[in-house]
Amino acid sequence: MAEDIIIPEPTEAESAAIKSIKEEDVHKICSGQVILTLAVAVKELVENALDAGAKNVEVKLRDKGLEAVEVCDDGCGVQPNDLGSMTAKYHTSKIQKFQDLQSIETFGFRGEALSSLCALTEMSIITRHRDCTEAIKIVLDHKGKIISRSCHTRAPGTTVLLTNLFVTLPVRRKDFERNIKKEFAKMCQILQAYCLVSTGIRIRCTNQAANGASSLIMMTQGREDVLSNIYAIFGKPKLGEIIKLESPLKDNKGDILTQDELISALQANAGDNANITKEDISSLYSREFELEGYISSCAHGSGRSSKDRQFFYVNSRPCDLKNISKAVNDCYHSFNNSQYPFVYLNIITSRQEVDVNLTPDKRQLMLSNEKLLLSLVRRSLHLTFDQIPATYKLQNTTISDMQSQANNADLESIDLIPLSTAEKFRNVLSQWKRTGDTAGKAPNVTTKRKCLDEITARTLKMQKIHQFLNTEDIKPTGEYDYKSDPETDEEGDKTIQFDEMQLKQESNAFDELVQRTDCKILTPKRPVCNFVDQKSLSNSDISPTNDVASKDDNAARPVIELDVSDSETKERSNISSQFFVTLKEIEDSLKAEDALKSERESRAKLERLRFKSEITPSQNKTAEDELQKEISKSSFARMDVIGQFNLGFIVCKLDSDLFIIDQHATDEKYNFEMLQRTTHLQFQTLALPQTLELTAVNEMTLIENLPVFEKNGFKFSINSNAPPTKKVSLLGKPFSKNWEFGKEDIDELIFMLQDAPEGTVCRPSRISAMFASRACRKSIMIGTALKKSTMKQLVQHMGEMEQPWNCPHGRPTMRHLINTAMLLDTEINEDN
Repeated sequence: MAEDIIIPEPTEAESAAIKSIKEEDVHKICSGQVILTLAVAVKELVENALDAGAKNVEVKLRDKGLEAVEVCDDGCGVQPNDLGSMTAKYHTSKIQKFQDLQSIETFGFRGEALSSLCALTEMSIITRHRDCTEAIKIVLDHKGKIISRSCHTRAPGTTVLLTNLFVTLPVRRKDFERNIKKEFAKMCQILQAYCLVSTGIRIRCTNQAANGASSLIMMTQGREDVLSNIYAIFGKPKLGEIIKLESPLKDNKGDILTQDELISALQANAGDNANITKEDISSLYSREFELEGYISSCAHGSGRSSKDRQFFYVNSRPCDLKNISKAVNDCYHSFNNSQYPFVYLNIITSRQEVDVNLTPDKRQLMLSNEKLLLSLVRRSLHLTFDQIPATYKLQNTTISDMQSQANNADLESIDLIPLSTAEKFRNVLSQWKRTGDTAGKAPNVTTKRKCLDEITARTLKMQKIHQFLNTEDIKPTGEYDYKSDPETDEEGDKTIQFDEMQLKQESNAFDELVQRTDCKILTPKRPVCNFVDQKSLSNSDISPTNDVASKDDNAARPVIELDVSDSETKERSNISSQFFVTLKEIEDSLKAEDALKSERESRAKLERLRFKSEITPSQNKTAEDELQKEISKSSFARMDVIGQFNLGFIVCKLDSDLFIIDQHATDEKYNFEMLQRTTHLQFQTLALPQTLELTAVNEMTLIENLPVFEKNGFKFSINSNAPPTKKVSLLGKPFSKNWEFGKEDIDELIFMLQDAPEGTVCRPSRISAMFASRACRKSIMIGTALKKSTMKQLVQHMGEMEQPWNCPHGRPTMRHLINTAMLLDTEINEDN
């Protein structure tokens, strides 16, 4: 076990000469670079099984792989004579020389996987070649050498058992134990990629919990088409949600394009600025090229809230293609900008055009003429999506369904909504929940209303806005509200109707401050003579007639006549206009002034390096980085509040720096984070429980994080005796005024929990948006005069936030204004 391992002490002697590292140490170092995670370990074993021609592959994990990982296949097995070299470094049957990489057709080819796994874990192998009558079991040491060998019983194939992964690397082992949930989720993601692309092969993955209960994680049925694998892993989606990609080498009618026609078509696509030549196209046509794939429909509501189900392949090899992934998502967002697609994309091309020998895990590939490939992918997506009209959804019902229902109900004699009745139009709009962009046709009206066309809907909308903005009885408000209609939140507070003009004024207040060129911070004028020693002045030093000095020691002092014309300076000095100083005092005061000036200059130089960015939207990111680096949470408690500017901004001082704080944005962010941390949403019980068709991995994540879902207002029923993917039923979901939540929010929360650290408060994006709206309405508004104690409290709240630099809607909360030391030095230089 891992607890019994004795870690040798490092050497303390100084190195006197360059010597070779011991072979066993080199083996550990190199192996640690090949096997990085649980996902990579499972990937290597599954690839070996597929390369062996297996038709059935089973992955068994104990305690999510923390205790053991076992991969069993029915492939060709290993010859008894090859057992000794099977786990040796760089021994393989896939290639014989480097040039063989240009035609490699197997997943593995380096001969590193089993050798590296031996160095990092405790391994045993049971294998039987298809030509042998009995199986052989071997136990290996960390060098890959056989410790024991015995006969065993099993069908032809190979079983590899790994126990205590990373047992020889203590630091990595502790990290592995601490992040086992995240490691398990990544393993499932990679295994899903092999399940999808492996047609005609049955892959099954199970996990045995610490209490002995076994659960199915994923399984394919061994069908010959990819679509069946997609349905087996993720469940059969609704009809039309996943569509097949069109070939980029064909036109809209399905006819093969000529080379010249393809060049014109690629150059016509927006965003394709690559120089595509006839030689590139001729080379493309001369080799086998094809795009195989499926993607979510661009119809609104058919996509997903995250990129957790996107799989890319080159010649059926799972890999990471960042540029192609970006191109696919950007193209999808041009049709549906609120969601991400499910993607299965397999690029079939000549093997001479691909270099797979880049990284140890073989996930990074180099493609020849990638710009041409990106253009072809974009063209394929445009051909696929151009045939899909934009649609709306209403509580899981499409507009086409509503139209058919309306036809069946014989609603064709219904009149249009009168254009003069804004209230009736508002009531109609409140019944509809539109998702996505404004493109498409207006929705149907349910009872006694005909379907409004797009022009009518826009006319009504503009009329409503015009009528609203010209209403004379609108009263100013102290709160934000994103809807023109008043509403009551869950606490029973009535939201005041919102003033459009005031909101516009408040949102532009910060920009107006930035754009003002005549805005200058004024500082009090320096004293006319600040080097006079006040202690040396007395009643006897000043003559009553102001023209004759006293006959004491001060008679030797020279007389300095001052023209005190500034009444404010007279009041501040409260002395006569005749001062008596010695030359020694003047000299000492000048030296002190020079020393102070030098100190200010050196401090100002340091301050200049801290805050360089200007208050402008183009430098928001730089300003946030500077503030995050230089301002700690404890700094806000030390800030002195100077005052309020323009009834919207707080000016405060920290040492010699002045900062400006948006009073509404900072209060909104504080209220938002408090809602995020403390709010426990109530659920509304469903009339009938809804069975959730989750994948086995997502189902396991949900069951393990039930308190998080309950805090977000979701109530579930768990049936442990039900088959995998059908154990969870939804009993209740959160509901708040016009905010409605459903399965999409559950999927998003599951995706967030798979990557979130322990103890993180996760909220779906729609719940966070609801909290942001609430926080905005309850926060201090622009235009509100504040007491100094209130301003001090707002500044102290910034020190209690996790991320105080932006409000939930992206508005900056704080910016650096100026360094006062620099300002004083500038004035000194101007006076001199």
